[in-house]
Parts: sequence; C-alpha cells; structure tokens
Amino acid sequence: MARRHVGGRRASSPVGLLFILLATLAGCRPNGATATDTPEERESPQASAQPALLAVAPTTPASAAPIAATLEGGPPPTPLRGDDVLAPDTLPRESAGYTLSAAFRLADVTGPTRAPEVNNAGLDAARKATELRLGIDLSPTRMRVALQGRGFVLPPDTELRARADRFGHVVVWPGAASYRPLAPGSMRALLGERRFDVAPITPAEIAPRVEGGRRIGIRTHRVDVTTRAAQGSFEIGKLEGAGDGGILLCRLLLDLMNAPPGSNVCGLDELPVRAELRWTSHGSLVFELTGALRRTDIPAATLLTPPQTASFAPTPLPVTGVSALLSAQELAALRTSDVDVPTNANVPGDALTVINPSVELRVLFLDGVPIAWAAPQARGELHGLRRGRYVAQWRTFLGDSVETALTQTVPGVVQVGAAPDAGR
Repeated sequence: MARRHVGGRRASSPVGLLFILLATLAGCRPNGATATDTPEERESPQASAQPALLAVAPTTPASAAPIAATLEGGPPPTPLRGDDVLAPDTLPRESAGYTLSAAFRLADVTGPTRAPEVNNAGLDAARKATELRLGIDLSPTRMRVALQGRGFVLPPDTELRARADRFGHVVVWPGAASYRPLAPGSMRALLGERRFDVAPITPAEIAPRVEGGRRIGIRTHRVDVTTRAAQGSFEIGKLEGAGDGGILLCRLLLDLMNAPPGSNVCGLDELPVRAELRWTSHGSLVFELTGALRRTDIPAATLLTPPQTASFAPTPLPVTGVSALLSAQELAALRTSDVDVPTNANVPGDALTVINPSVELRVLFLDGVPIAWAAPQARGELHGLRRGRYVAQWRTFLGDSVETALTQTVPGVVQVGAAPDAGR
C-alpha cells in the first residue's frame, strides 16, 4: 500500500509518535533547569540532612555531672586559686540532702606491750578523743566536711567545703569567720602539714570492676584509680537525690592522690562508701562511711561556699613547735602507776622531750595513740606522762612515712630518725 506524505514529509506511524512524546518528556528539567546541568551544580543530597550530636571528649576524663552540664550548654567547673577572693555564696533557706558520718583509718599503728601498768581504759579514751572523725553534709550541689576529734594536725572543727561548679575546695576556719580557697592538688599539704602548697596534678588510670557488695546497707561497686602518688580502691554506692554532692566527696579523696578533679569515678547520685589509698612511697590511709541519714532541712548556712559572713584569710597557719593532742590528765591516764626506769640526766623533771630535726611535720604515737605533732626543726616538752616504758612511733599524718616502733622511756628524749631513748 502506498504511504501518504504531508507537507513534503513522510507521516509518522503511531509507534513513532509515541517515541517522540517519550523523548520530549525525558528532556524536561525541573525548576527550569536545562539539559546542560552538571551534578556539581545540583543541590547536594546532604544539604538537608540533620547533623549528628557531637560527643564531648575532654582530655581529662570528667565526672558524669560536668559532662551532662556541658552537653546541656552549661559551663564546666572552673578551678579555684589560692588567691581568689570569692563572692559570698547563696542558697535557699534549707536544702535536701544527706548527713553522713565517716572516719579516716590509719594502718601500721603499733599498740602497747603487755604490762600490768598499762591502762586499757585510758588508752581507749585517748583513741576515741583522737579518732579522725568526719561530719559530712551533702546537697545536690554543695559539700561540707567538718574535721572532728583531736587527731588532725588542723584545728578541731575546721571545715572543707566545695561546690559543683568549681574544682578545688574552700577551707573554713573554726567559727566560720574566715576562709581560704584551695586550688586542686592542695589537700595533701593541708591535711598533712598545715600548708597550702599545690602538688602537681598527674593523670589517673581508672579501671572499674563490677563487684557487688554492701556497706552500711548501701550496695557498692569497685573502681580502681592509679596515679603517681597512690593506688586507690574505691567502693562506690548510690544515694538517691545526692546529685553532685557525692561527686564532691569523691573529688576530695582524689585530691589526696593528686588525681585530676574531673576523673570519672563517681557519677550522679553516687558517692565513695569506702576508699583505701595506698601510697606509692609507703603505707596507706582508709576512708570509710559509718552512717548516712536522708534530710530535707540542712541549713543553707552550713553549705555556703564560702559563708556569707566569712572574710578571705590568706595568712598561712603557724607550723612551729610541738603541739600536744591530749591533755596532761589524758596522758597520765595511759598508765595506772609509775614504773621505775633509769634516770636520764639530759631530761629535766618528768618530761618527754620531743625533737623533730626533719623537714616534714611528724606525728608522735605512744602505744598506738597520737599524742603530739612536731613541726619541722622543732623541739618541745610533753608533761603529764607517768614514768615508765611506752611504744613510740613517728609517722606523717597521711601515713606515707612510718618509722619502726621501738621502746621509749619517760622521762626521756624521742627524736625523729633516731632510736628512742630506752634509758641506756
């Protein structure tokens, strides 16, 4: 059959018309784009994607609370300086939280020998008077630690306070009339030598161990912390509503190890129930909770860091002489009666002469009881001890240096680094 021509051109078949229509549709571009558009000129598929949250990874591991504050937009804690004059703190009239009782325990303390004149009741009373007890108040953002008992080298009722938004501590002197900020790394010098020296902060290696247990009714897990100064075994428990308060207590113990204050050992509502700090040089110190009470009425004045009426006191504590930790009557009660001992012509009367030629503050123990501390290069006399023989031992307060316990006669001379005077 002959084909028809229209306008001098050959007419297309229905199939051909369909092909032309599909080709025309394929050549269209959205939004007026032409066939010459390249992939680079088109909008990237990632342009409308939602960015992922950026995880915060600080160089020094931070505790749970500061990390959470950073993710929520709040600033991380800032370190205190020893010369900071702080603005008076403010809090509501009362705070909810916990009141805790705790104590430091010493290791390698040698008790008395068996003798009929040893007065066990007097020794027990002296141990109780010099026990290293701590009264602790915690709120979700503040901590107050009161040093109770006469076994510390600091004045009784000295307080250590801290707040969640600052690294470091504030020491509040008895009566809350004055304070001194403490930079991170100051706690060893303060508790051990009545000084404000700042030790270098060293990295901490943290190795958590999931080992269930209970102490004073609180379930705990173990976290091991290692620094150049010490190895610490922390038993961490949880108290609902403690907030950052337990983290502040953790920071105090970490400061004794010269660990970074933001080390991730305690988290929100967690606190150290027990911690054993084993010094790299020698010895150890144990922190242990002995009681916990939930409260809704902690007075704000006891938590303010610093107190509103306290003034900045940069003057260091005096570190001189020999300071007795027990009265003459309490020293006399260590024995029931006098015992004849050889006379020492170099000792006047019935005194015990105490000499510390070293460059460190040292604590003198008799029969396992701390009876006095002696400043570096100090010499003094202790009165009240009955004549007889005792077991004498020199230690640093933290127990990182402990001398061998030996027999000491009274009257006599006891000196750091020398064999006690046994009357020979």
